[in-house]
Amino acid sequence: MGRKYTDNYNAFYHSKEWQAVRQQVLQRDNYLCQVCKRAGRITPATTVHHIKAVRVDYSKRLDPNNLETICKACHNAEHNERTKSLHDKQTKLKAEKNSDIFTFKANPEL
Repeated sequence: MGRKYTDNYNAFYHSKEWQAVRQQVLQRDNYLCQVCKRAGRITPATTVHHIKAVRVDYSKRLDPNNLETICKACHNAEHNERTKSLHDKQTKLKAEKNSDIFTFKANPEL
């Protein structure tokens, strides 16, 4: 992630617009994790999660329909790329790079 992107990202999360929408979503969801709630658990939460990530669709960054209250455990599970080891990340990257490489071998029946 480049520095300019990181700076813009941090500026967004400190903006008055984000803080207002964040508070609105927390109140709408009664400060309860919506992921846990769907699983039948009641868990207090204070994190507001973008369902479609800001980096994927910046236009939905302040859309309450794209936001949900989520607990830290569920948020970490949702963003497991942050907690993966370097080896796991390298393995995944290698698999993604090689996913379109085909190996051709002689047909023994011919």
